Amino acid sequence: MSETNKRPEGRPRAAVIGLGGMGRRHVAALDSLGIPVVGLCDLNRAAAEEFAAGRADAAAVVTDWRDLLALGGVELLCVATNGPSHRDIVLAAAAAKIPYVLCEAPMSTSGAHAREMAAACAAFGTRLAVNLCRRFSPRGLAFREALRAGVVGRPRRFWSVVGAGGVGCVGLHYLDDTAWLFDARAVWVSAELAKNPVPNAHGPRFLDPGGQVSVGYECADGWRFVGDFELSEDVPRAARCIVVGTEGMAETDDFTPPPAGAASVMARPADQRRMPKANLVRPEPVALDLGPALDLVQATAACVADLVGAHEHDTVQAGVASVDVVLGAHLSDRQPGARVALPLHGADLQFDIPLP
Repeated sequence: MSETNKRPEGRPRAAVIGLGGMGRRHVAALDSLGIPVVGLCDLNRAAAEEFAAGRADAAAVVTDWRDLLALGGVELLCVATNGPSHRDIVLAAAAAKIPYVLCEAPMSTSGAHAREMAAACAAFGTRLAVNLCRRFSPRGLAFREALRAGVVGRPRRFWSVVGAGGVGCVGLHYLDDTAWLFDARAVWVSAELAKNPVPNAHGPRFLDPGGQVSVGYECADGWRFVGDFELSEDVPRAARCIVVGTEGMAETDDFTPPPAGAASVMARPADQRRMPKANLVRPEPVALDLGPALDLVQATAACVADLVGAHEHDTVQAGVASVDVVLGAHLSDRQPGARVALPLHGADLQFDIPLP
């Protein structure tokens, strides 16, 4: 990292672009870390000023993100706007040599733009992160640790009932989470998306239908499994995940408080795992405490702390890969339902969908 971009002594001065629900969670996350907020940006000036008035940090309020960058002194930029604006903001932040940038997911709306953002930040010495917040929740981390320890063996099938929220907005996090849980990469995607999606809550200029998505994943050692995601608009938000493994099954969710929401695991006893699989072996319950339900502020704060601290998580390449899966789902739906190879390549990199 260049001398210009070294982390300043103490906590970096932060600014947040976009003060919708997620942007305000970014502010709350920064507050929880004791990081000073020196700038706030939102197209709705009245709402931004009202929000800023209730705070003690006297942050500057602007309606154009370019004015926020022109203020100077911003060392950590949180980009909580909608998808189509991410590329231009992140490229400008990198050119301005802002040391740290946290971008909301989806990282961008095309594979080409996502890769351009990653390359620009690397070239200018800006440390970039994508807020793939499920990777930072205590429950997600505990579930990953249990799976890596072999609680249900190797994965054969992964089911996720997410429900409404859009493939690119909410579904993307579960598509990424599956790869992260097993240190795998998506190698193909097939999808059937809603043909007449409900109007997007973010406005008519955005497109993010629900639907059913299947993804083929490959682990580093060549082991393959399939993930199936129920993301239909008429299914209530559930966020339940089921892993079918070679030695058992595990089920968990994001939001149910423990103990009911911790986990449900049935697996072969350890002393019977070498028996031929054709033999009848009754699985037994396995106690597994995954901790508290998902808290988006806590998870975002953990992502920020990793970004400006040890930086142990590579969310940039994961952000690129998750954009590829979502756009690949749209390409598959147009074929219809054919498998689209991942990562995207050739002309498919230019395919762009106005994800919120």
